[in-house]
Amino acid sequence: MHTGRRQDVPPSRHFAVVEGSLGCDGISLEALAADHGTPLHVLSAAAIRGAYQALDASLSGVRHRIFYAMKANGNPAVLRLLAGLGAGADVVSGGELHWALRSGVSPDGIVFSGVGKTDPELEAALDAGIRAIHVESAQELDVLEALARGRGVRARIGLRVNPDVDPETHPYIATGLHGAKFGLELDAARRLLPR
Repeated sequence: MHTGRRQDVPPSRHFAVVEGSLGCDGISLEALAADHGTPLHVLSAAAIRGAYQALDASLSGVRHRIFYAMKANGNPAVLRLLAGLGAGADVVSGGELHWALRSGVSPDGIVFSGVGKTDPELEAALDAGIRAIHVESAQELDVLEALARGRGVRARIGLRVNPDVDPETHPYIATGLHGAKFGLELDAARRLLPR
């Protein structure tokens, strides 16, 4: 008996064969391709909504806010969906900052992370009045402090601390070790706190 599903494809509540054609949440992908052309990227809003709600529910016992890392997928429709659910955005570039704002994420719902932020990117973040700029080094704090002073504003920051924890994963994605380029060692972060 043919079930309409290939045996090497895992079952999905969101992507399944519908009337002989692969569909997303009950909508035929062939019909979408005919209407919109190809290549076509189709995402399940129901799957995104469900994943967000599950994560949010798992944190219900503590005060929290979820910040979606735009580097995962900066599609404006995804950003609008998540912002509508209450998510903020974690941006790593001026371009991501621009699209987060254009997609309806409030400035108070944006944090700017990552190494190598340029002066114009920091200025744009200051001008937008975002929730926080995550500082990765004492030198970055010096630059940010000077830019904020020149604009007559107070920079809202977070300090990214490198905890020197080995996650025992692939070395290219192990960002929490002292040898990594990301974040401040704990002693350096403590020295910056009075500023």
